[in-house]
Amino acid sequence: MLILKKNSSKGFTLIELLVSILIITTMTGLFLVNYHNTNKRSELNIEKQKLASNIRLAQNYSLGSKTYNGTNVPTGGWGVHFTMTDSGKYIIFADIDGDQAYDLNEAMETKTLPSGVTINSLSPAGAVDIIFLPPNPTVYINGLVSADAQIQLKENINNSTAVVTVNFFGLIDAD
Repeated sequence: MLILKKNSSKGFTLIELLVSILIITTMTGLFLVNYHNTNKRSELNIEKQKLASNIRLAQNYSLGSKTYNGTNVPTGGWGVHFTMTDSGKYIIFADIDGDQAYDLNEAMETKTLPSGVTINSLSPAGAVDIIFLPPNPTVYINGLVSADAQIQLKENINNSTAVVTVNFFGLIDAD
């Protein structure tokens, strides 16, 4: 009678070990790549929300009749200035002379975007001045009451974009 000997190996073969290491390494690599991309998208989303918040701040300054440099309430209200020539920053300003446009002596605060995030496009093209004139506040976009403005931010590593829109009613939308 033939007795079969049962082989009871209690270990891993070299091939099984290498395959397991390869799977773990691949999964870790994919996680790290996606983590970096997600982190950059989060930074863009944060900057989009900060931008919308700063536009609302200018709107609130106008509604609250905030004084400029502690002296007078600006006759032209408060606004935010954007330009493509300096796409890494935007300016909150007081429209002192009431011309519905940003002038160099009207800057209250300059907001700088973090490295890797820039203003990608503006609509209307070129420079955009969004001004809130009290008491309503009436919204002027480049001097026009019936215009809308779009500010598109871009994260330069992933080339992802985000848009903040301001309409002629003063509604600020950060998609």
